[in-house]
Amino acid sequence: MNKTLIALALTLTIGACQTPQQNAALECGAAGAGIGFLTCKLLGGSDAKCAGWGAAGGTLGAAGCYAYSNHLEQQRQQLKGHENELDARLTYLRNVNQTTAEYNANMQTQIAEITAHNDATLQLIRTNKVDQSQLKKQQELMDKMLDDANKSLASQRESVAYMQQLQATNNMHDPKLAQELKIQLANLEKTKQQTAALAAQRQRI
Repeated sequence: MNKTLIALALTLTIGACQTPQQNAALECGAAGAGIGFLTCKLLGGSDAKCAGWGAAGGTLGAAGCYAYSNHLEQQRQQLKGHENELDARLTYLRNVNQTTAEYNANMQTQIAEITAHNDATLQLIRTNKVDQSQLKKQQELMDKMLDDANKSLASQRESVAYMQQLQATNNMHDPKLAQELKIQLANLEKTKQQTAALAAQRQRI
């Protein structure tokens, strides 16, 4: 048993879950699946057992780190009463866009981890080495993660619609504001793509 690697794996797992809440998304889950599997194997677990451990670590971590929707609502509350002030709109959009960019980057990392984990799980299925109860738990956890991702996507759509409504009511012609609005739409499109990628991974198992 390589104690150095075990310590490293555990350190990475803990570190991934110590990010500030305002970073808002999937940091814990991104590292959880792959590192959970590694830690289990280093502790002498079987492939079947470790596949279940990795899935549980990743998806439960993701659920614990979802603060994205709450963050968008907090930003909207801060803008309330200042909707017709250019600086307030810019601050709102910049904060939302930064949070969404972080969300998308972390979700992309997590999807890569889940893809690798699913590859290993499918190999176990093909060789009849997977524990069916653990596989069912993995499926249930991924269902929960996909549900959370869809809720976050819905919140982001509401945020875009909110800004579009404000612009329709009081269209502020400012190049910086126009740029942030473009970024917001691009972020939304990226989130749509990644939510679809997560759904595709769920369909694999």
